[in-house]
Amino acid sequence: MSRFFAANYEYESGSSSSEEDLLSSASDEMLSSSDEEGGESDDSLFQEGSESESDVESDDSDSKPYGPDWFKKPEFRKGGPSGGNKFLKGASYSDSEESDDEGKKVVKSAKEKLLDEMQMVYNKIESASMINDWVTILSEFDNICRLLIRAQQQNYGTPNIFIKVLAQVEDTVASTSQQELKGKSASRAYNTTKQRVKKSARENETVLSKFRESPESFDKEPTVEVDATTVTTSGGETPTPIFGSKKSLNLSSVASASSEAGFFSALRIVIDSRGKKNVDQVALIKTLEELMDIAKTPYETIMAYLNLVPIRFDLSANLSYQPVDQWKSSYNDIVKLVTILEQNIDTYQLSELAPTNDFIEDQPEADGNGVRQILGSIFSFVERLDHEFNKSLLNTDPHSSDYLYRLRDEQDIYNLILRTQLYLEATLPEDSKEAYLARPFVKRLDHIYYKPIKLISIMESNAWKELPSNCSSQFISYPGNADQEYVTKLVHTLAESLRQNKSGGLRKRAVLYQVYFTAFNNEFSAAKEMLINSKVQSHINNSDPSLQILFNRVVVQLGLAAFKLCLIEDCHQILNELLSSSHLREILGQQTLQRITANVGTSSADEREQLCLPFHQHINLDLIDLVFMTCSLLIEVPQMTAFYSGIKVKRVPYSQKSIRRALEHYDKSSFQGPPESLRDHVLHAAKCMQKGNWQKSVEFLRSVPTWSLLPNADYVLDNLTEKVQIESLKTYFFTYKRFYSNISIQQFSKLFSLPEEKVLNVLESVMKEYAINAKLNDEKTFVVVEKGEEITKLEEVALKLNKEVKIAKERLNPTGPRR
Repeated sequence: MSRFFAANYEYESGSSSSEEDLLSSASDEMLSSSDEEGGESDDSLFQEGSESESDVESDDSDSKPYGPDWFKKPEFRKGGPSGGNKFLKGASYSDSEESDDEGKKVVKSAKEKLLDEMQMVYNKIESASMINDWVTILSEFDNICRLLIRAQQQNYGTPNIFIKVLAQVEDTVASTSQQELKGKSASRAYNTTKQRVKKSARENETVLSKFRESPESFDKEPTVEVDATTVTTSGGETPTPIFGSKKSLNLSSVASASSEAGFFSALRIVIDSRGKKNVDQVALIKTLEELMDIAKTPYETIMAYLNLVPIRFDLSANLSYQPVDQWKSSYNDIVKLVTILEQNIDTYQLSELAPTNDFIEDQPEADGNGVRQILGSIFSFVERLDHEFNKSLLNTDPHSSDYLYRLRDEQDIYNLILRTQLYLEATLPEDSKEAYLARPFVKRLDHIYYKPIKLISIMESNAWKELPSNCSSQFISYPGNADQEYVTKLVHTLAESLRQNKSGGLRKRAVLYQVYFTAFNNEFSAAKEMLINSKVQSHINNSDPSLQILFNRVVVQLGLAAFKLCLIEDCHQILNELLSSSHLREILGQQTLQRITANVGTSSADEREQLCLPFHQHINLDLIDLVFMTCSLLIEVPQMTAFYSGIKVKRVPYSQKSIRRALEHYDKSSFQGPPESLRDHVLHAAKCMQKGNWQKSVEFLRSVPTWSLLPNADYVLDNLTEKVQIESLKTYFFTYKRFYSNISIQQFSKLFSLPEEKVLNVLESVMKEYAINAKLNDEKTFVVVEKGEEITKLEEVALKLNKEVKIAKERLNPTGPRR
């Protein structure tokens, strides 16, 4: 078979084809001619032939053959280090050289290119150091540090040129004083370079000292004489693997080291590898757990936990929320860290105000009280833990048992928040306490502001039971039992403390938390006055979305508080504007996370999570609708009747969910079935009220099961019954007064089951408010109705019929009459 059709043809030593015989005979002739000429080069023969052919040469001998010599063996193809010249001369070409028409062309290896780049950095730093250009020195030093990482990843070790640059920059830093610098940028670059050179010199202390002993010997070798997969630690004792090397990283062997240098060497490896690609986070967690087993001092244990907790959170960074088992592990680690800090509070303290420590091996210096301040934030871990807890609730079906099981962990996170707050109170200086305790205060209010007092009492009691008996708070002391007085004082104290904070967002949030809590516990007047005096509503449109959602929730809760006290007009006034929106679920933050993700696709996850709340914080939307429609029923039905009776009344603006709009739609429908939904029950109650049948109206209202969501449902329904009787009396009087000249008060009392005194008071107030031409007789037993200008029932029907005729004409002839 022809080799033209053999795409994957492989040459065999035993091939006897005519082409191979021809090629082998040609090679013998060429070899014999080269021997006769005394070993002189025959390159000219092949170069002359190559001039008439293609000038393209292949640098890769293994590439696919092409051109007129595609059928030849690799030894006979022109061009490249494996070409015919090499075969004929028998010369040994290196991988870094190739023959060319004009002479030899040097091809450098990747290692040589890397060393050349480092040499260029060395020259630039040397030039910049002469003119004190510290911005360039910093930039080039960062560049050579990146080149060092690349060299170590490719198993080249630590090049000597890096040690020379390190020594050069270290000497330049030592010979330069702060007074010689001109400009803020140069001073900033100098300080940054000083810190980074100090760190690098510490890591390469042994090699750097060797260089300073004999700088000449370093020029002879390209790299430091160490293993390609190891790097010497600062103590020069334990070689530790480098991340990115081709050999597998054995962190467990490093972690099992008994010396302090071995502990911090492994910890340094974990810290440096965090965030890099292709790093096994589970292996890092396992290493840190092993490190905690061999930790001998509290400082080592604290440093191990400070790095373990963030890596646990990083493990689930790409997930929608942290899995429950990982969350439990993070919670246990944070609890252990807080326990260690509490046990060693006189010697080690974790603080955000501590100075920066460049080397984790060195413990911070002790202050005048013998306390070593470690830089870190214990509450940031608690905040992240609480954030992951909320994310898990948002991603769990609220109607499943999993949601209830997950919600049980809220007590644990609340206990940890309180415990962390007490630790911060004990360690923070007096002048910084209120500023740094604002975050724990906000988190505590987050978990209690929307709950009843009894439930808050249970949470507080359980939280204080988990603490030692000698623990106490400087802001509000725990009396031993969390009664109603303590809970009220707790919320008030936390909110007042946050109001002193400089952050405007925290102040607004504190006010809204306090108003919500006050309104939720049936103190409507105090909550309303508190909200008006705070003037939060005047600037709420410029606040962040989470604060706007909280404000809307406060308004709804304020309206419900007014309804619980049977303040119908106040409740209707508060809820009217809010319920005019067709997106009530969205403005209250009660839509699902999946729905937000679909509607707001381009926003980040944190922004989407701000727009929704966990299910147990939701306000029942059916209860809101029922309360508002009931208020609308009691206010708008008498006004509608008065208006249609010819009485001049001030029309109240109504929203989409008002009973007036529902009645208009109901009257236009051709079929009216029995009530099924919540809205249907209120609508039928309104129709019965228009007819004066208050018993049937109350029956429809009481049949709605949503009333059970109110804590004082019986009290509300009893007062609601009386309100329906009074408004039905007004509606009946407006409707039928035109047909009577005298109306008996006793008859009204029997008809609406109200005392005669109550009937008199209602009728007197109605006649005075609407200026009705009627008065009571001297004995106050009858209402004498004087005939006025109001229209009769027949005239009212005629007006409605005339209006319908006009509408029908417009529909049939919309363009006007034809001429």
